[in-house]
Amino acid sequence: MPKGLAGVSVTDTRISKSASDGSLVYRGYPIAELAANAGFEETAYLVLKGKLPTKTELGAFTKGLRSRLDVDRKVFDIMRDLGKEAHPIDVIRTSASALGSIDQEESVEGKEMSLEAKMSVLAANCLRVPRGEDPRRPKEELGFSDNLLQMLTTRKADEYERWVFERVLIFYMEHDMNASSFTVRVVASTLADPYAAAAAGLASLKGPLHGGANEEAMKMFLEVKDPAKAQEFLQSAFKQGRKVMGFGHRVYKQFDPRARLCKEYLREMLKKRRGDDSLYRLCDGIEKGMWEAKKIPPNLDYYAAPIFYLLGIDVPLYTPIFAASRVFGWMAHYNEQVEENKLIRPDAIYVGPAGLKYEPIESR
Repeated sequence: MPKGLAGVSVTDTRISKSASDGSLVYRGYPIAELAANAGFEETAYLVLKGKLPTKTELGAFTKGLRSRLDVDRKVFDIMRDLGKEAHPIDVIRTSASALGSIDQEESVEGKEMSLEAKMSVLAANCLRVPRGEDPRRPKEELGFSDNLLQMLTTRKADEYERWVFERVLIFYMEHDMNASSFTVRVVASTLADPYAAAAAGLASLKGPLHGGANEEAMKMFLEVKDPAKAQEFLQSAFKQGRKVMGFGHRVYKQFDPRARLCKEYLREMLKKRRGDDSLYRLCDGIEKGMWEAKKIPPNLDYYAAPIFYLLGIDVPLYTPIFAASRVFGWMAHYNEQVEENKLIRPDAIYVGPAGLKYEPIESR
């Protein structure tokens, strides 16, 4: 039996597909095509509905999201009560569950849209509110990406930086049968509501092998600091058997198309600033060293992390940003699962002992 279900197809899907040759499509559109031309809401509509929206459809979809941004004060009270030691993903997961208990939306689509809109507000506040700070509120006149960025940081981003942030959100939106999306589908197959499914998806993001890799990659860059020490760091990591974060992928063996694009965005961001490009040279040096030694390419998290860092976003918020975008992909999987639902209940091969006889506790 393949460990981790590697190579096992668990369902048919029309949402997205990644392949070992470095390709990724959303509903048939190559990711590079969407990155060059589409906005976040347009891509979200595509992922959810299966087609690019008309102007009227996009306007209605955007209006629906903006009208559902307000998060009840009771949810922020729960965040605050969790305290500053709480992990941000625990905070956002608990808050998503709380939203489900007070949601007034009647339709499943309404619940999903409410969750999609409010997840950005939860992500932006899951660090500051438990610390006792006031929540940052969304601005209804802003688009999804700009709104999230202005809640995440007080730094004023320029037009190119805002465009790059939106690209990264598009890249995080969906990625076929990853750990969190499969988790969402398992919960959806029980016919639980979207909030329960999203809370389960959030729980699967806490581990560094899925959503948390971007945070760990940035910690690695901050530890090494000097591009001249990239090879020394790698040799030490190999010797110690230490995992180099941001590398490796279950699907991509040659390159991750999202990482390749983000690398170019990072270089251009630093070029526009006309300042120190050591962060780019550090990332590039570690990447080249890993390829020469292990033939392992970087993944999206590897190059998303330094982009977030340059934007002035706190490192513990990197995984919540993942969630704020991926919730649209999760809801697409939720809908696809329940459309032709069958409870997900796989078999397992029992390899434990057999034929044991019970012994009374006195004789053990």
